[in-house]
Amino acid sequence: MARKIFKKLKEDINLFDIYQNTALGAIALHSFVLGYYKVAINKKGQTNFPPLKQVFFVLPIIYDNKTMTSIKNELYTTLSQNKEFTLGLNDRANKMSSQTFEALNLAFSKKILELSEDYHIVLGNEFYKDFTIKLKYSNKVISDIQKFSKRLGGIFAKKDEKTIQMDLNITFG
Repeated sequence: MARKIFKKLKEDINLFDIYQNTALGAIALHSFVLGYYKVAINKKGQTNFPPLKQVFFVLPIIYDNKTMTSIKNELYTTLSQNKEFTLGLNDRANKMSSQTFEALNLAFSKKILELSEDYHIVLGNEFYKDFTIKLKYSNKVISDIQKFSKRLGGIFAKKDEKTIQMDLNITFG
């Protein structure tokens, strides 16, 4: 019985419902911070975690399927293969700020992420041990969101703040 219900639920999932899901936003942000951390930990003179202002661009990038799937391991490659990547990104970030706040609120309340004193988003203590959030029921869309969010975090960790802003034509406010 439960399998039939889950199978029906899987068939009925649409992207709008997924993208409005606060828990999925929290998972995307966690994956971004994780990707950032895994690259930044090996760089000297840089904090290991992203500043709060950078996470407001994660959901607008990840929730656009064409933009999300164009994310490679380097920003230059990503931008050269998808010329529309940066179009309206600042506006989308502003419009989606409430979704980002809701996802952050959930991640903070469940201790998946924490806010440091210097306004960086850090992994919660329990998530240092097991870096990946594994979902019992998942589908390709959700696993892609995790994979590409992590990749995006790695890209952000490789660049300094000014370069990110210039390359993506955005401002951290």
